[in-house]
Amino acid sequence: MKSIVILVLIATAFATNLAAFEKLEKSKLGKTLLNTIAIQMQTGEPLERIFQTLYDLEERYQNDQREDDAENKAFQGVCDADLAGLNQELANLEQRDTELQAHLDELQPVHDQKVGQRVAKLAEKALLQQVIDETTAKRQAENDDFEAQREEFTFVSSVLAEARRLFTDNLQAPAFLQKGASEAVHYTPQIFAQVASHLNAAAHKAGQMKHVRTFGKAIKLMAQLAVKAQQYANQELTGRIIQLIDDLQNQLQQAFDLARRTEDSRRQAFEAYNALLTRDMNKLNSAIANLEAEIQSLADQLAATHSAQDDNTARHEAKTQQRDDRRAECQQAAYEYQQRRSARDGDRQTVSDLIGHLNTNMRDLKEYIAMRVAAGDTDLSQ
Repeated sequence: MKSIVILVLIATAFATNLAAFEKLEKSKLGKTLLNTIAIQMQTGEPLERIFQTLYDLEERYQNDQREDDAENKAFQGVCDADLAGLNQELANLEQRDTELQAHLDELQPVHDQKVGQRVAKLAEKALLQQVIDETTAKRQAENDDFEAQREEFTFVSSVLAEARRLFTDNLQAPAFLQKGASEAVHYTPQIFAQVASHLNAAAHKAGQMKHVRTFGKAIKLMAQLAVKAQQYANQELTGRIIQLIDDLQNQLQQAFDLARRTEDSRRQAFEAYNALLTRDMNKLNSAIANLEAEIQSLADQLAATHSAQDDNTARHEAKTQQRDDRRAECQQAAYEYQQRRSARDGDRQTVSDLIGHLNTNMRDLKEYIAMRVAAGDTDLSQ
């Protein structure tokens, strides 16, 4: 019974070792090592040399891993420094964007306020300009009216002067020209007819004028007196006509003097008022010019700040991409390092397991190799 138990244990142990050998052979390195060991055993290679080869291989894996660990640590340290620097640059750019936005938030309301003030000043200027235009138009109308009045008065004065000249040039007694003369004179009927015709024409024209209609009526009356003087040969009436001409000339001059004084007064009042309006307009133009200069300055600052913000945004995007690319590079390097480490750990474990089997299961290993050769595995034969 004891013998049977021993045989079972031996069979179980062999089956366990056989499974372990098959597991080793599933890896490329394990199969290669088993093939190498099989050849060395078949060629009579000393067992110590086989062990030494495996020990050297195990040590090489350990050395390679140490070097890889050191290189990865150094590389990841550089990565950490690079990423920290890039993150700090991004933080600085974000702080700069905050500062630029704060500056925009400060400038924009001031700009809008100045624009509103300019709009108000322009509206005020338009109203003032309307007052100036209306006042100037009124002054021009007054001046035009005065000049028309001057022309009308000049016309009446020339009519009266011409009527007196007709008497003066044609009466036979020169002394009659003097005001207040009483000596007898001789006349001709043609003179009275000529004076009457002249005065009637002038009276009709004056009656259509604005400022001398009253004088037109007086001229009309003189024309009628000239006709009567002709009809009745009345020397006294002729003198009255001439005296009336002189009186009308005096009245005409007085009326024109009054009109001139009125015009001068209106002109002076206009000039004084216009000076005040001009002063106010100059103040408004100066205020508008100052506002426009301030608005332009603020607009330039806003444009420069927007440009700086756009540039800052572009730099932030570029720096973010640079950081992400660097992070991906570092992560890829870490992944590749982990893959190498896992592969190396697996190979080193394979070597370690094989050393263990050589130390404890040499007999089973030889039987396994023999079984593989017998099964036709050419890799395990010479």
